[in-house]
Amino acid sequence: MIPGLAYAVVALAAAAGVWGVATAVLNKAPGKAQLIYAGVVELVTLVQSLVAFGKLAGGFRPVETVTTIGYLVGIVVLVPLAWFWANTERTRWSGVVLAVAALSVLAMTLRLLSLWTEAVA
Repeated sequence: MIPGLAYAVVALAAAAGVWGVATAVLNKAPGKAQLIYAGVVELVTLVQSLVAFGKLAGGFRPVETVTTIGYLVGIVVLVPLAWFWANTERTRWSGVVLAVAALSVLAMTLRLLSLWTEAVA
């Protein structure tokens, strides 16, 4: 993993989470800009996961390899599922779904950073 990119994922996911909660509180469905932003979060997350998988394929072994792989797959799957839901069901609850996915990506990325840096130390 690239720590700077991981922190970018964390920041982008935090903003997406706040935005999702805000749309729900305002009783609005996510708009096009919010869905595009979720796509940007997914793109950065995908790049980070591909870099991490590349390092794993190159022989790097984090402390908990299976957990790391599970998180790397999970963070790539969450946002597209939430995006599909939010795009299909245009209600205030779609913002909550996007927020939960984004905040889950945030938490999982922080855990990945922890696993990755324990292996390096």
